[in-house]
Amino acid sequence: MEPELWRKIEDLFHAALEQQPEVRQAFLTAACKGDTDLQRQVELLLHQEQQAGSFMEAAALTSTGAAGESLLGLQFGPYRIVSPLGAGGMGEVYRAHDSKLGRDVAIKTLPPEFARDPDRLARFRREARTLASLNHPNIAAIYGLEESGGVDCLVLELVEGDALQGPLPIAQALDYARQVAEALSAAHDKGIIHRDLKPANVKVTPQGRVKVLDFGLAKAIWAPDRDQDLSQLSTVTGVETLAGHIVGTPGYMSPEQARGKEVDKRTDIWAFGCLLYELLTGQRAFQGETPSDTIAAVLEREPSWSALPAKTPAKISELLQRCLQKDANRRLADLAAAVKAIEEVQKASTRTRRTGRKGMRSLAVLPLVNLSGDAEHEYFADGMTDALITTLAQIGSLRVISRTSVMQYKGARKPLPEIARELNVEVVLEGTVLRFANRVRIAAQLIDAPSDMHIWAKNYESGLEDILVLQSEVAQSVAHEIKITLTPQERARFSATRAVDTEAYEAFLKGRFYWYKRTPQALSKSVDSLQLAIAKDATYPLAHAGLADTYCTLGWDLFAISPPAEAFPKARQSAQKALELDPNCAEAYAALGWASTAYDWDWITAEKAFRRAIELKPQYAPAHMWYSHLLHAMNRVDDAFEHGRLAIDCDPLGVILNVHLGWHLTYHREYEGAVEQLQKALDLEPSFILARLFLGEAYEHMGRFDEAIAEFEKAVDFSGRRPVYVAGLGHAYAVSGRRDSALKIIDELEQLSRGTYVAARGIAEIYVGLGDKPRAFNWLDRALEQRNGWLFHINTNPRYDSLRSDRRYAELARRIGLP
Repeated sequence: MEPELWRKIEDLFHAALEQQPEVRQAFLTAACKGDTDLQRQVELLLHQEQQAGSFMEAAALTSTGAAGESLLGLQFGPYRIVSPLGAGGMGEVYRAHDSKLGRDVAIKTLPPEFARDPDRLARFRREARTLASLNHPNIAAIYGLEESGGVDCLVLELVEGDALQGPLPIAQALDYARQVAEALSAAHDKGIIHRDLKPANVKVTPQGRVKVLDFGLAKAIWAPDRDQDLSQLSTVTGVETLAGHIVGTPGYMSPEQARGKEVDKRTDIWAFGCLLYELLTGQRAFQGETPSDTIAAVLEREPSWSALPAKTPAKISELLQRCLQKDANRRLADLAAAVKAIEEVQKASTRTRRTGRKGMRSLAVLPLVNLSGDAEHEYFADGMTDALITTLAQIGSLRVISRTSVMQYKGARKPLPEIARELNVEVVLEGTVLRFANRVRIAAQLIDAPSDMHIWAKNYESGLEDILVLQSEVAQSVAHEIKITLTPQERARFSATRAVDTEAYEAFLKGRFYWYKRTPQALSKSVDSLQLAIAKDATYPLAHAGLADTYCTLGWDLFAISPPAEAFPKARQSAQKALELDPNCAEAYAALGWASTAYDWDWITAEKAFRRAIELKPQYAPAHMWYSHLLHAMNRVDDAFEHGRLAIDCDPLGVILNVHLGWHLTYHREYEGAVEQLQKALDLEPSFILARLFLGEAYEHMGRFDEAIAEFEKAVDFSGRRPVYVAGLGHAYAVSGRRDSALKIIDELEQLSRGTYVAARGIAEIYVGLGDKPRAFNWLDRALEQRNGWLFHINTNPRYDSLRSDRRYAELARRIGLP
């Protein structure tokens, strides 16, 4: 936000505050003169002022003035200040952009008193480190501390969404309350008390997740040294300050807190009761005309129990009364009991709906959130997401969405029911991951997607060497919670997990992270990382299988980075080594099947390998996709389309799978359907060059040459003029009558071939387009010598139609082994 705009917003905000409440809206409408965005910004600040929220929520906004403006655009480590969010008694809050992780965060500048008190700043840093250890999906994270130019600041998770408020339907109120209770319980387990829980300190994200803000920060920043009796005060308002110390909010303070006495986790239990009461009734449990009246109500009166909805379950009414006992010794002992009580009510309310249901059959693992705050660990979060997907995909009766589809939602702000509809799943698993030293902590929770209701949540922690065991535990817990019965074979595979060298595991994750990028540079890094994993632990089967995948990609025609004769034998060797170590490694069978298809042209071995991979892991999309290539080459078209669709069912938003189906349709001469399918792929990823390549082919076969050339030119540009895409453009020039341009492309490719690998079939196809059969067959012979994998598609590829009557074509097909 520009400083000038912020000044305008601030001036209007203060001017509106001076108006009587009943005329404030009319004043604002007139003052903004139709600028709806300006009016919305001011209204937001007014709303925050009325909510008397936490320091994160700009409660009791004060002038940011020159000091505030001076921070705009400044850099705190990797964080660049973008715009002010507000200010309060504990400093100023800004939106900032994290250049390392490409995300926005909240920057909280600390009060100037800290700069003058080194002891307090040191104590705060110690407290903040403790608070940063909280790792729970319902707790807004603390990322770190930064300092620049003498200004100290706290880096926090920026939580988008609305503050929690009632009344809500009972089911929704209980779902939100349970998430709050789980967050508080996790904090209490670490000895951390919130001290200022209230609706303004709880946000609901656009996905429907609850996030509790400001855990323990009042104490961390101010830490009052003396007890004071708030019940004797008459001027306490909003976020309370007393002798410079924030101590709570009257309507939610426990009796012992209101008296300024020592507090423990039971003060949070009281505040939780106040919050749950408000969610159900829409009114505060304790309120008065003045703050001192409110405190008197806390100390002396009971809530209006008759205000609870008539359908409030008896167990919830009992829970409220136990939370709001004025004597802390008689209060509910801990919030784990509150979670249990709410879950029992939730399960009872859904029991009828689930009666007779064998279990939920479809699940998506959303990208785990990296809590480390370190961009270098982003590969670890992505890798853990992929690992959980891979582990869960071993459950044959469970449809698990593949990695490429779920990664579309990384950082997305869509509601979970909407994500579930797009992926066509019943259950969503989401959570966070924190890598610290040689340990890993995962916080996971299951959500019933259509109803957006919580099913289960649990925290897991282990040494990195036991990460495979941890992943197995998560998968088995998920299966149990969604009522999936594991087969004896599946149980055996889950129990067969073993320890892994920590450096090998990290190198494996990096190798897979780079493999998914599919660029020449990334694939080179993938090979290096996976070879390092094997060097650290030669008995790690997934590292060998991952290396096989990378070599298959390097040697495959559409990437054409390495000569097939160099890449595919290494792929086969790596896959076989993985199977020696683990005869049930589905990924290794799939890679072996692909090497046998694309290089060996050994159809029998390939089909056996693909069938075994699919038997072991029915939801492994690459196995279905690669198998469909084989089936298509064998002219088993219906089976090929079936496995192509099964691949998309596993990975509905996987762009390469949607391209793959478009390619099938092109070779089956269904050009209109191919164009539609390939456009869908481009909607998912506009710069995906394979989609441009095959869309160009579809247009070419339809005679729409200008559109075809435009798509090929985009593919050439996006790829950095890689030979396989240049060859596609050359063929389009040839068939559209632009002979000179086609010949120039041939000259370019021949020049390139003297110093780097160029797939000969690309040059052959340009000659086919020019009608020069002798040179076309000459280059096809060279492609055969290269063992170019794309040759096994010549029987179905429309580009070869003009060659089929030639005896040399029959001989070529025979040498490849095509039917």
